[in-house]
Amino acid sequence: MNTMKRRNVIGLGGAAAVAAVAGEAKAAARPSAAQLKDMVPSLSKASVGYRDIPWDGRVCGACVWFKPPDAGSTVSHCHLVAGPISAGGWCQAWMKRG
Repeated sequence: MNTMKRRNVIGLGGAAAVAAVAGEAKAAARPSAAQLKDMVPSLSKASVGYRDIPWDGRVCGACVWFKPPDAGSTVSHCHLVAGPISAGGWCQAWMKRG
């Protein structure tokens, strides 16, 4: 009998949610500077698969969502992801700047 265990179903649901969020972020038009200024980061690092290391040459510092440190600070942030991030990190919502 082909049955799925509960943890497999939960894992698939989480993966689908991350894919949906990443897909929405990539499908959206590139945000303007004014739109970015008003955005409040609300996604958890786990929901977008954030990690402190790059993937396939992609880094947060080259992403449209990246928010460089404020003057006098060394802490970077993201317009989508809550909390501090690494400029050399990466997540599934990554979108090339420019």
